[in-house]
Amino acid sequence: MSLSYWFEESRKQQDQERPRMESKEAAAAAQAEEDLLRDFERILHDDPLIDEVGFLHPTQFHSLLVDSTDKSTSQYFWCVDHKLAVSSSILPDLYRAARRAHSNATLNPSSSPSASDAALIMTHSKALLILCADLLTAWNSRKMVLSTNFNLSHLKDELRLCALILSYSPKNESTWSHRRWVIKNLAQHLQDMPELIDKESLLVKDMAEVIAHKYLLVQNFDIHSSQLMTFHLQLVAKSLQRD
Repeated sequence: MSLSYWFEESRKQQDQERPRMESKEAAAAAQAEEDLLRDFERILHDDPLIDEVGFLHPTQFHSLLVDSTDKSTSQYFWCVDHKLAVSSSILPDLYRAARRAHSNATLNPSSSPSASDAALIMTHSKALLILCADLLTAWNSRKMVLSTNFNLSHLKDELRLCALILSYSPKNESTWSHRRWVIKNLAQHLQDMPELIDKESLLVKDMAEVIAHKYLLVQNFDIHSSQLMTFHLQLVAKSLQRD
């Protein structure tokens, strides 16, 4: 047989094996992404009081690990004193895994999901929204679960999640809108609404300060603080007046 025949047979064999190899590589990549998501969600579960999140360049994150004495840190995540840092090198993989997990959890939508399904939706949507707060599908899935049965503790947790996201994305309207929805639902069961409004005013003032500094608007802080506070609190007041 000629040499060209063997070359052709070898090429055919490689063509046949390539899909299997690519399939194995894809499966391995997906598993690695799921492992990252599992670690991320475990951290969020173990420390529900996280109040700051930072997405750091790999060199910054490495410096943080070198300086840290905490043994609970990992290669890509650092969580100490309710402060969470994530290496930006894994963000695309982590986002894909969170989006895929949330999509699977909401594959069969139900107005009254089971307890296990609801837990999965809340877990995966939390991770997904921390990575990308503009996904209305994720916010709506949380509303669906929270609307099924009133739970004061869960609604307060929802305010905490919104505050966490706003701490690094203070102009995110999807988060502000969801927060107003939570407040409206809380208002139906809480007696001390003035206290809730006072706390909301403090939060808005803090967020306005973040915006002012982030966009170098320190000289105009009072103006921008007042504008943001007035706008949000007016919407809160309107939502509380609706039937």
